Amino acid sequence: MTTDFETSAKESCFEKRLGVNSSPTPMDCLRLELNPKCFWLLSYHHLDFATFESTQGEDVITMSFLNRTVRLTGKNLRELGIALQNRTVEVIRPMPERYVPLNVGRGVWVKAIEIENAKE
Repeated sequence: MTTDFETSAKESCFEKRLGVNSSPTPMDCLRLELNPKCFWLLSYHHLDFATFESTQGEDVITMSFLNRTVRLTGKNLRELGIALQNRTVEVIRPMPERYVPLNVGRGVWVKAIEIENAKE
């Protein structure tokens, strides 16, 4: 039995907020769904900086928020990075490993989301 979380993840690792005429609408918060039972809401207004790096076989987006750092790893993350720049991403979730073969070459794959609290 698949959950709504897994069904959504099979379709896309991230969702944009669309407004009037299907145009992207800037968001105030970003929801990071770590698993079906846990998500974080982070304010875009607390986003200090973000970096996108592509290496052999893996992309990494690192975002620095007030008091925490978020690291996304996966493939084809450039599109996601640009959508984050525009504050149009509403939710990001990792795609379960078993669905990767269905998505190969067809878009963004978020393998992992890591959230680290700032050291005091």
